[in-house]
Amino acid sequence: MDDSLLFRMSAFSDQGGRKYMEDVIEIRIEYEPTASTDEDYPKSQRHGGQGKTQSAAAPQTVTEPHGLSRSGPASAAWVESLSDEDICSIGTPASSEKDAVEHVVVDTRRSVAFFAVFDGHGGREAAHFASEHLWDLLKRQRGFWSKDHSEVCAALRKGFIACHHAMWKELPEWPKTITGLPSTSGTTASVIVIRGVNMYVAHVGDSAVVVGVKEDISDITLQALEITQDHKPELPKEKERIERLGGSIMKKSGVNRVVWKRPRLTHNGPVRRSTVIDQIPFLAVARSLGDLWSYDFYSGEFVVSPEPDTTVMTLDPKRHRYIILGSDGLWNMMPPKNAVNMCYSHDKMAGPKGMSCARRLGCTALLFWKERMLRADNTTVIVLALQERGGPPIPMHRDEIVVDMATGIDQIPYPGTPYNTCEIQKAELEDGMFYEEDEIYEEEHEGWTCLDW
Repeated sequence: MDDSLLFRMSAFSDQGGRKYMEDVIEIRIEYEPTASTDEDYPKSQRHGGQGKTQSAAAPQTVTEPHGLSRSGPASAAWVESLSDEDICSIGTPASSEKDAVEHVVVDTRRSVAFFAVFDGHGGREAAHFASEHLWDLLKRQRGFWSKDHSEVCAALRKGFIACHHAMWKELPEWPKTITGLPSTSGTTASVIVIRGVNMYVAHVGDSAVVVGVKEDISDITLQALEITQDHKPELPKEKERIERLGGSIMKKSGVNRVVWKRPRLTHNGPVRRSTVIDQIPFLAVARSLGDLWSYDFYSGEFVVSPEPDTTVMTLDPKRHRYIILGSDGLWNMMPPKNAVNMCYSHDKMAGPKGMSCARRLGCTALLFWKERMLRADNTTVIVLALQERGGPPIPMHRDEIVVDMATGIDQIPYPGTPYNTCEIQKAELEDGMFYEEDEIYEEEHEGWTCLDW
């Protein structure tokens, strides 16, 4: 298919020097519903069910072990649902090509890819909730599968808001703050959805999406196109919205923060006009998912808004070479132009089986944190390297796979394991959360495991 993309994918996530890991990556590659299955789709997916039509591949998940090395490029194709016996026969070295052809039926339906970086704060609960539920909520929204870009963008906004409101039901289950108040957990969300050659972007917070562009074949460096803008409270648009809702912004340690207006901790009983309200400069972003403490009862809206900025971009592999999603652990240390050109030079200079582009960016950012004598933030990166069909092959490194959106991916590089979801392994960490991070917990650096290279 000429109207579908081919790209190399890698991801990296590290705790840095923080006590808790609150960054989460979510990667999904699935079938688009076709005209024949669209009627059945709402019954299976639109209402949160896991059912599929008879022709759909069975949903299975594979966890990518952190640091796993592979000897070559991924070879993947969508296959119809197979029995365990069929899967074993495909994975058996003794099985002939003829047998494999008999069992594997390539599905020609389009694929859709979902990539997201969530950078949690005030606890990991909101980030994990978003990673588990946002994609399903997006797919349920009317217009999400439309060919009209404006309808798709509207569905993305509605899906973000639906995810945000769904957190209300979970709030009683989330750990309370150290002062006994309901959880203050929230998360940034930078999301891209790739359908055909179109990339839809939805974004809240200060994670970011950047595209590396080569305008002319003679250019020796790439230009960085910043697709998202950080939602900082001091931006005129955000400041006006916050103040219109009765909120305010205050500086703390030189950083503008949205103020949390809460009753004094010694207060008991209902809040009245005479109740003493403390004003705490709290959050350094103006939009996020979660942060339910920011609900304004007078306006019925959230001062910290869950509504994302959305955009759509038509990708051309001749010009657009890299797509980078990263948390602020990366962008606080590395300007976008440096990041895209690091990927570009890495692919030119690194030999086969070298570290992936995502790991190279993440480890370099962590090294910069250390050189500056700063405690590194959680650092998370996804890198997609686009390839022109018929062009030179993509350089392959360790921990990377090739995704051909014309066929999708239903089989990981080693044979015999079908899947339709690629997830980064989540480390098992002790339960808990930090509150007002650096000023409360003054942790030492807790190791730099990714700096062994």
